[in-house]
Amino acid sequence: TGKSLLVSGWWGFVRHPNYLGDLVMALAWSLPCGFNHILPYFYVIYFTLLLIHREARDEHQCRKKYGLAWEKYCRRVPYRIFPHIY
Repeated sequence: TGKSLLVSGWWGFVRHPNYLGDLVMALAWSLPCGFNHILPYFYVIYFTLLLIHREARDEHQCRKKYGLAWEKYCRRVPYRIFPHIY
């Protein structure tokens, strides 16, 4: 199609590795608070939902923009954010 997609490095494992990094950083902000209360983890939960929604939007836009190249990439890299999970 004349459109190239990055399939090396982290993008060879998951389609949105930057979102995984964002979630790890959000969790890192909550972990020092311990596990005595759920309140510090509301941010992580909210951010996870936000990024999953954003990822779905990105998938739709990439499918429109890259067409068959995106479909091929999705077959090659089946996981969206979490390797071997989602």
